[in-house]
Amino acid sequence: MKVLILHASAGAGHKRAAEALAKAFAARTFAAAVTVRDILDFTPPLFRRTYARGYLDLVRQAPEIWGYLYARTDRKAQEPLRRKVRSIFNKVNAPLFERFVRNLKPDAAVCTHFMPLELISTARRRGKLDVPLYCVVTDFAVHALWQVDRVDHYYVATGEARRHLLRHGVPESRVTVAGIPIDPVFGASRPPEAARRQLGLDPRLPAVLVLSGGFGVGPTADLIRSFREPTAPCQLLVVAGANETLRQEAEEAARGIGLQVKVFGFVKNIHELMDASDLVVTKPGGLTSSEVLAKGKPMLIIDPIPGQEQRNCEYLLEGGAALRLYDVQDAPWKVESLLADARRLKAMREAARSLAKPSAAADIAQDVVRRSCRLAV
Repeated sequence: MKVLILHASAGAGHKRAAEALAKAFAARTFAAAVTVRDILDFTPPLFRRTYARGYLDLVRQAPEIWGYLYARTDRKAQEPLRRKVRSIFNKVNAPLFERFVRNLKPDAAVCTHFMPLELISTARRRGKLDVPLYCVVTDFAVHALWQVDRVDHYYVATGEARRHLLRHGVPESRVTVAGIPIDPVFGASRPPEAARRQLGLDPRLPAVLVLSGGFGVGPTADLIRSFREPTAPCQLLVVAGANETLRQEAEEAARGIGLQVKVFGFVKNIHELMDASDLVVTKPGGLTSSEVLAKGKPMLIIDPIPGQEQRNCEYLLEGGAALRLYDVQDAPWKVESLLADARRLKAMREAARSLAKPSAAADIAQDVVRRSCRLAV
């Protein structure tokens, strides 16, 4: 079986979801070939740079504008004229994409971003492509841009997301609550003390993991500086992602406080750092949040981007797996209060595990194969 998995490099989550699905398909003997592609590779260089960098620049420098655009497109995206204009615009910017799909002849196309989803949907409607199409939503809520015609099946993270699609006309039989696909390494855990010892950390000190996302976004350095005042003994593990400037700022900030601080750039063992932690301070991206939930770790949510991250934040707060940190200067007090409250930490860990869906990637892969085989008969 040939499986084509499509994402877009606007933020890191869509790609990580695609990679998790690729592992899940490859682990099954029925998947003869898995191809993972970034839809932006089929667009002109200027469009690719503008699309990818434009999102990051907005969420870093003007998150309020991003929040406005998110809300406005959520209200207006399904208007017929807007759908037509968007469809033409996407097709003009991906002239080689349809030819690539026709030549590959996949048995299933799985999209973790709405752009390739809409391109294939439009091509199917025009009779240019005939490939089973599956959508994997990578946040806990569904934005209107994910809602397109001729999708054979949707995989969403929550019952509320499923209800949203049903209210907007998607048949009940075409929506499954599967979770957000994450790498299977997040499905297994080690005791924090053992994980800290393996990483060369003090096994006796509670550890607080501070995440900035794959691209290094958020007030990480300011948060570290807030720990200048004496606080309960703990150690900070800080991941700056691919943002080298942020990594340097974090290291500089760490020199001025009394706590043990270890700063990392982009890492490939984030699952081990999660194992070593007692609490995770993070922005609520869909993938990162799902990974933390799978590890059963309490979350302290910081600086959610208006739009999808705000909706993710609300879901995690409602589920009891997270608390909100509104001001980074309150981080020491919030962390100290949580680490001192064993009962609350236990309740948050249990809530995280109840929300977690660590087998989402494998479950989606299995269901896609079953449905594609049925369509082929």
